Amino acid sequence: MELGLYDNLWGVTLVYLSTGMAMSIFILRGGFLSIPKSLDEAAIVDGAGFMRIFWSINLPLAKGALSTAGILMFLSNWNEYYYASLLTMSDSQRTLPIALSYFTSEFSYNYTDLFAALAIVVLPGIILYIFAQEQVQMSMASTGIKG
Repeated sequence: MELGLYDNLWGVTLVYLSTGMAMSIFILRGGFLSIPKSLDEAAIVDGAGFMRIFWSINLPLAKGALSTAGILMFLSNWNEYYYASLLTMSDSQRTLPIALSYFTSEFSYNYTDLFAALAIVVLPGIILYIFAQEQVQMSMASTGIKG
């Protein structure tokens, strides 16, 4: 039975998600466990249900863990070379790290084009980190319980 995942970006995406799942679950578990139970109990007393507690209280307080897991998952998959080279064959399905390897060969190196491409490839990770770093700091400062 052929699933059609070889030489397809969906197959690479599925592998990326499955390899980063353990780290993300570990980070998110710690983030949700750090939320005080008294906030949930106070919401139950006020008449909130499970989904209301999750969406209105727990999820906003876990934004730091969500953004940390998102940053780490993005950066590890953005720079990944091994699985993309194994699971893709055609040039149209290649990822950026593999495209960067085309700037070098066994006997020649095109450093000017390679460094220009590297400068462009690094920018999304830096921009994502700048925006998410502010979110992490704000969410850590607002835990809901003082003292």
